[in-house]
Amino acid sequence: MTEWNDDEPGPLVRPYVHTGGRTDVTSDDLDVSALLQATPRDFAPEGSLSATTVRELCSKPVSLAEIAAVLESPISVARVLVCDLVERGVLRVTAPRTDRPDVSFMERLRNDVRNL
Repeated sequence: MTEWNDDEPGPLVRPYVHTGGRTDVTSDDLDVSALLQATPRDFAPEGSLSATTVRELCSKPVSLAEIAAVLESPISVARVLVCDLVERGVLRVTAPRTDRPDVSFMERLRNDVRNL
């Protein structure tokens, strides 16, 4: 359980406060497994501690789901914050891996395991 700290409200701050009350995003194609990485562009946080945290997390590729977990916020809140940073050019989106193993290889592997 999180301890009370007057300096940092933490979980007492409602999620919509982090997004300025917004719930909609301009990009619907931001998947929870999409990888995000910070760009070398200068960053002025504009008063948002969450935006600063997201920028720091994205120093290496990190997924939207991981960002939401670190912020202890719903995916929708993380998505709004991330989309704002992508629009400002602070973050870039890298599509998740879509390559999948060959089906025939998987069938051969399954058959070989059965034959053991």
